[in-house]
Amino acid sequence: MNPSDQLRIVLIGRTGNGKSATGNTLLLSRNAFHSLQSARSVTTDCVAHTVQRTDDSGRAKSILVVDTPGFFDTDTNITNEIVERKIDSQIFEMTSPGVHAFLIVLRIGRFSPEERNTVDFIRTIFGPNAANYCIVVFTHEDQLEGQPLDDFIASSSALQELVNICGNRKFAINNRLLGEPSERKTQHLLGMIQRMVNVNNGTCYTNAEYERIEQKRRKEEAERKERERKQKEEYETS
Repeated sequence: MNPSDQLRIVLIGRTGNGKSATGNTLLLSRNAFHSLQSARSVTTDCVAHTVQRTDDSGRAKSILVVDTPGFFDTDTNITNEIVERKIDSQIFEMTSPGVHAFLIVLRIGRFSPEERNTVDFIRTIFGPNAANYCIVVFTHEDQLEGQPLDDFIASSSALQELVNICGNRKFAINNRLLGEPSERKTQHLLGMIQRMVNVNNGTCYTNAEYERIEQKRRKEEAERKERERKQKEEYETS
């Protein structure tokens, strides 16, 4: 298959926001990813599924969707550090040669301090350039109750900032829809992803980019520890 006929998508977000349900909608399946309304992550490892779909032009596409463990989980056995290690060891092997789209999954009606930390956490892991490959997806669209998505976003400066960082790419979805309404929504979202891929000239977020960010973080952490060590020595000898 021609690389241009493939889309590799990674779902990222806080536990309970509907990542797995969104993945199932994209895959036209209710059971591909285990999905429950829970404060505890149902997904404990990165999981990938693929489906063959047809885009608006009738062209066949292979859609690879990767679900990830949720950040800021209530389960103390799934810390952010563990999530980061799982991403490091699993995502890029699953999505080789790279990720076309990160879908930051948020939930309508909930953008808490933890939610803002999720965004910071994503940028810390993947670096600021990852925003070029991000779309903010809001689940539970029905809770807007007719309110335009832009108005909902504008009600929170932090939420507006996040969407701006992601190139104003945002999408609302109701994963409870079935049949034709669900298919229309899914096609619109896939169309948005494809347009973003076109803007990026078909490039992906690659493991090499992640490694550069990781090396920078490790260097900064080592420098921080060295400064603390010297400060401690100076304090003890003073």
